[in-house]
Amino acid sequence: MSSRRERMLDLTQRTIAHGVHMRIGRLQTEDDRLNGSTLLLDGKRLIDFGSCSYLALNRDSRLKQAAQLAIERYGTSHSSSPMYTSVGLYGDLEEQLERILGGPVAVAPTTTLAHLAALPALVGSDDLVLLDHSSHASLRLAADVLRGQGIQVEMIRHNDVAALRKRLEECSAEFDKIWYAADGLYSMFGDYAPVAEIAPLLDEFPGLHVYYDEAHSFGWAGDSGRGYVLEHVPWHPRMVIVAGLSKSFAANGAVLAFGTEELRQRVVYCGSSFTFSGPVQIGSLGAAIASASIHLTGEHQKLQQQLHQRIDLSRDLLLENGLPLMRQDQSPIWFVKVGRVNDAIQLVRDLMEAGFYTNPAGYPAVPLGSAGVRFTQTLHHTEEDLRGLIAAITRLMPTPEPEVVIDLRDTAVDKMAADPAASAELGT
Repeated sequence: MSSRRERMLDLTQRTIAHGVHMRIGRLQTEDDRLNGSTLLLDGKRLIDFGSCSYLALNRDSRLKQAAQLAIERYGTSHSSSPMYTSVGLYGDLEEQLERILGGPVAVAPTTTLAHLAALPALVGSDDLVLLDHSSHASLRLAADVLRGQGIQVEMIRHNDVAALRKRLEECSAEFDKIWYAADGLYSMFGDYAPVAEIAPLLDEFPGLHVYYDEAHSFGWAGDSGRGYVLEHVPWHPRMVIVAGLSKSFAANGAVLAFGTEELRQRVVYCGSSFTFSGPVQIGSLGAAIASASIHLTGEHQKLQQQLHQRIDLSRDLLLENGLPLMRQDQSPIWFVKVGRVNDAIQLVRDLMEAGFYTNPAGYPAVPLGSAGVRFTQTLHHTEEDLRGLIAAITRLMPTPEPEVVIDLRDTAVDKMAADPAASAELGT
């Protein structure tokens, strides 16, 4: 008999294979050059609602010129572990990011590698990790590494501060430290962590540390783009933030920011990917420095205001049309629930025929029975683009069917195999 893990992998593979067969995923663009607002896929020009370049800086001439100049000065790469040497652009970028984030920082090649460096270096063998159920896959990967080291990792129901408090009360005396890890802005449903409710727990429980993945809000949210978390709570000595540079910031790489210099040194000196991984590429460093310069000017605030106005428009249009939103938070990520994954895949295919590229989302990114269409909005989109997409979703939405939502990510109980919900999710 196959294991629960193998059955989960089979379900995931079958779902994605169906999406690939329907030509909605694993696609390569056919454009000679990208304009930021559209994609050429299968010979058809589509408005791109799958991009996370929220402020549309990925096409900014200043970032492109900075990347080109950096490559001209330093070559296409500096092939050395940063443990030994790195180009001076690293220091320039970190200095600007410290001004944005207000704490000591370290630049990493990717958000995933940042997590894999930080958590194993920071979490001790006698610590407990509490991971939000909806946290990003990259956090879950790092948690699996911790489990392999014998560290206890538990799941906490999504955004449930009462459950977090209860667990802290139960086990604070048992563990040296307790690490709570979550996303600041969740990438699927576009909802936020209750950071203002979590912050007082740091003072109430001296062993608590909080660790936030800010991949999706860094760059467009908060003063100078410092992200959702720091816009709503002050720095605390037992807080760590990992922010992505490849989305709104329109470069590549990631930045880790720390409540203390001691935490930063622990990660930089002991984190595996700060020793055994290559550096952020030269062009990306140049682009990131140019992006940071924009974030530190009044121009950034104007871009923010434009994005917020368009977010308000999208929310109003979605609600006016009665579309079933998973969340209504003020973010540029929207998720329209469909139910069955095959229906979501078909809706995305129909939207492509109507001229719009969106993202299907099903298990394991979301619970079984909660598949839907995810779309992101950027400053590349016009009001006409937004109105056209939402009108098309409203027109093409399938008739809803009764669904039993089972979040197999959240339980150790084996509910798969012959579970009718799993078969229904695949339409088999």
